[in-house]
Amino acid sequence: MRIRRHPLSGAVYEVTEDGLIRVVDDNGSGLFRADGTWVSGEVTVADPQLCGWLAGPQVTRSFGGSQKDLPVTGARS
Repeated sequence: MRIRRHPLSGAVYEVTEDGLIRVVDDNGSGLFRADGTWVSGEVTVADPQLCGWLAGPQVTRSFGGSQKDLPVTGARS
């Protein structure tokens, strides 16, 4: 499961098995869609950017190499 703490509010954002985001803070919890739309719960406002980042489409590596095979740009010697 993907879980992150919001850097400003401190609320915990967790992707549920059905693809929704559970946001837990001092006021309770709420469920939201990936676009930040409220579904249910006491917490009615969430950061849509963090919701999308956690529950949106996930990028996978498709170039067949490893991280170390990526070219280094802008490196200083």
